[in-house]
Amino acid sequence: MTSQTISPSFAALKRNDPVLVRALQAVTFGGLVLGMLLYAFIAVRSDVAASHRHLADAASAGQLAAEAELARIDAAAERALPLVAGTLGADVSASALRAARNKVGEILASSPVSAIAVMDGRGGVISVFGQMPADAVGRLAPPAQSQRAGRELLQLDFASISSHRAAYFSAVELSSGARVPVVFILRAGAFRAALDAAPPAARGARAALLNVDGAIVLSSAPGKDGFSAADGSLATRAANGQRLYTEETLVSEEVAGAEQGTLLEFRPVAGGRLHLAYIGTEPSVQSAIAARQWEFLALAGATLLALVLALSLIQNEWRREDRDTEDLNLALAQARASSNLLDAGVIDWSVADGRVTYSDGWAERFARGLKPASEEAFDWIARIHPEDQASAREIYQLMLDGAAQDIEHRIRVRLPSGLWVQVLERGRMIGDAEGRPARIVLVQTLEAADGGALKQAISGLTDRRVQAATG
Repeated sequence: MTSQTISPSFAALKRNDPVLVRALQAVTFGGLVLGMLLYAFIAVRSDVAASHRHLADAASAGQLAAEAELARIDAAAERALPLVAGTLGADVSASALRAARNKVGEILASSPVSAIAVMDGRGGVISVFGQMPADAVGRLAPPAQSQRAGRELLQLDFASISSHRAAYFSAVELSSGARVPVVFILRAGAFRAALDAAPPAARGARAALLNVDGAIVLSSAPGKDGFSAADGSLATRAANGQRLYTEETLVSEEVAGAEQGTLLEFRPVAGGRLHLAYIGTEPSVQSAIAARQWEFLALAGATLLALVLALSLIQNEWRREDRDTEDLNLALAQARASSNLLDAGVIDWSVADGRVTYSDGWAERFARGLKPASEEAFDWIARIHPEDQASAREIYQLMLDGAAQDIEHRIRVRLPSGLWVQVLERGRMIGDAEGRPARIVLVQTLEAADGGALKQAISGLTDRRVQAATG
């Protein structure tokens, strides 16, 4: 550290400048705004992660429910199709047909299938088993070929026949080996457990059951807020819509991600025969703040209070330092004024770093007008006569220990010429706010030579000569 003479104007500019105070206030409130923005960012990230997690959990639960529903459909088909095949022969009696219909109706009653329609291959219905829903009449058609088919024909297993009903296409094999197309008309509540698996925590969640082409078979909450065509396009892109062949395995991997604020969870059902797509909306900053408005208010209030208190403490500390600086500058100014009036020099000793600085008056009297550069305390003590250094150190130590505030003693100081001069030195210790020594101001005045020392030296020399002669 280097010694500095603190200027009152510099201290005022450093601490009390209105521009600096306003800048500190701006930084304080800027910190508040930055803290709120950071908290909002963390809140949004947390909500997005939670939405991802809730949507993934819903998709996993929906996948299990869809697999179970499809297994029930396959079980009903396995039991009903042999009965249906037995009625397609030419020699089937009316009683046998009626018995088969009743048996199939019992099987379908506890299944997701409402009715089974036997088709003629050209879109015509040959026979119906079970209860044909009114919204399915006239909507049945031969199974369509997939738009993703390659060299060989790939037909769609599932298709939508109304806003809340789907059809499952299959075939029944006759004893002759011929295959006759059949359509399973599903109940309105089929796959509902899978589509409604999203909890309320999954913001804006909507689900759909898609076929191999990515076409919507069934969806949750059809209408304004339901699964839209844009949602279907997103799900199809996520499924990597490559061309498929009958000998190839259908898409079976799970997909999760986000696109332009939309979350997606994509799950295959039955190895890719169907796909379950869950889509949600990423929470916005506004929704995150609205959900945590009381947290924001509490955090903003506590942060603002803490910043205001910190600002007050800083300004109070600046004012205290200003007062200490003004007191120190006043003491130094008084010492210099007194030294000029008394024809004396002043040494300013900084206790913190051990540096000393000399006044112009000191330089005029003890250094031929050449003011020494800032020196260490031991440099000053080296200027004192060797016989006076020990006593001077003891006196200085009293002020450093706080045992004495004012001192007065006589020492001999070396001039640039090498001669020693007698100096009356008065000192005062200046403490800091806690009372610890901060600076020591030494005022030195030359004492006029009266010849006493020379007379004493000559007298001593004469006495020694007399003693030698008589001895």
